[in-house]
Amino acid sequence: MGLDFLPRGAGVVTRTPLEIRLVHVAPKKGEEFKPYAYFGTQKDKIYYDFNTEVKRRIEEITDERAGKNKNIVDDLITLTIFSSSCPNLTLIDLPGITKVPLENSDQPENIEQITKDLTKKYIKDSMCIILCVIPINQDLSVSDALQLSREYDKDGHRTFGVLTKIDIMD
Repeated sequence: MGLDFLPRGAGVVTRTPLEIRLVHVAPKKGEEFKPYAYFGTQKDKIYYDFNTEVKRRIEEITDERAGKNKNIVDDLITLTIFSSSCPNLTLIDLPGITKVPLENSDQPENIEQITKDLTKKYIKDSMCIILCVIPINQDLSVSDALQLSREYDKDGHRTFGVLTKIDIMD
C-alpha cells in the first residue's frame, strides 16, 4: 500500500489483535485520491496522516485496552483504510506467541496459553490465509507459529512462510 502506520519497536509491540480492513477505491478519472482511515465504527473521525496520527492512535487504543505495562489481551482493534492502491482485503495482525511473561509486566503466568489460544481463534477459520512469520535466526523446527499452522492447515495450502531479520543472518 505504500503506507507506514504499524507501530514498531523492540520487544512486545502488538499486544492486541489489529484488524486492518483494506477497501479499494477507484478514483474518478483525472482525480487524485488521498488514502484515509477510521477506527472501529467512529466514521466521524477520519485520519489522513498514517505515519504519525494513525500509528499514534493504534498505540493509544492498545494502551487503553491492554494497559501500558506490556500485557497482551484479546480485544480487537479495527482499522478501515480506503486507498486506490490496495485490494479489498482484511488482515489481522496478531501478537506473537509469548513463552514467558516479561518481568515487571502485567502479563499473567499463563501468557503462552493466552497467546496460543488467541492465534488459534483466528487461524482455525478455513478461509483464513496464515502468514507464519519467523525470524531467520530461529530454528524452524522449534517454531510455535509453524507448529500451529500445521495443526490447522495440515496440507499447507493456506500457509505462507515469512522469514524476517534476514539482515542478521550469518
